[in-house]
Amino acid sequence: MSTKKASTAKATVPPKHRIFLVDDHPIVLSGFRLLLDSQPDLEVCGAAGSAEEALERVHGSKAELVITDLTLPGRDGLEFIRDVLTMIPGQPVLVVSMHDELLYAERALRAGARGYLMKEAGSEKMLAAIRHVLAGNVYVSERMSARILEAFSGNHSRNTDSPVQKLSNREFEVFRMLGEGLMTKEIAVRLHLSEKTVAVHRTHIKEKLGMKSATELTHQAVRWVESERRGK
Repeated sequence: MSTKKASTAKATVPPKHRIFLVDDHPIVLSGFRLLLDSQPDLEVCGAAGSAEEALERVHGSKAELVITDLTLPGRDGLEFIRDVLTMIPGQPVLVVSMHDELLYAERALRAGARGYLMKEAGSEKMLAAIRHVLAGNVYVSERMSARILEAFSGNHSRNTDSPVQKLSNREFEVFRMLGEGLMTKEIAVRLHLSEKTVAVHRTHIKEKLGMKSATELTHQAVRWVESERRGK
């Protein structure tokens, strides 16, 4: 009788939510895996160190949630989010990144992500964000939530905190790649655009940032990327 009760109790245990991880740092992947697999309601069903590898594996993993960084080898993180949603419409994606949420979170949400969390937030907030998104909600920090509400209420002047916020998502991608040292031809290949289109984006970026030359634009982009890598 006791065996039957134990069997029944075991059968009623709900299945764990399946999480797919994408990050190019093996130590980060290992840490995330240990954290999630230790939870009674979560399990890692797959992991990838690049966007290309993730796109090859995520569909077959039957993941309920994809957790990804924004800095990925071979492909921009925002582009990766859009690619995942094109391949698997409705797939929940949570971004966990070192990049400042004030500059990246809104762009990630516009690309289709269901949440944004900075890595410095810690494991407890990460677990809360995961469960929040799995419940069908959108997750951002309290600071970012207040900022978004202010923008919708008209009390916050958009794009005043950083000139880079004036850029569209595509312009932002081109600007970042310029800062990483890529030439126009390389950016065109990476973003699947013509060189002429990239040149047009560069012109618009110069106008929006008030720069007079391509050299000034490149120097500014390099300085901005370096500051991002330092976490400033």
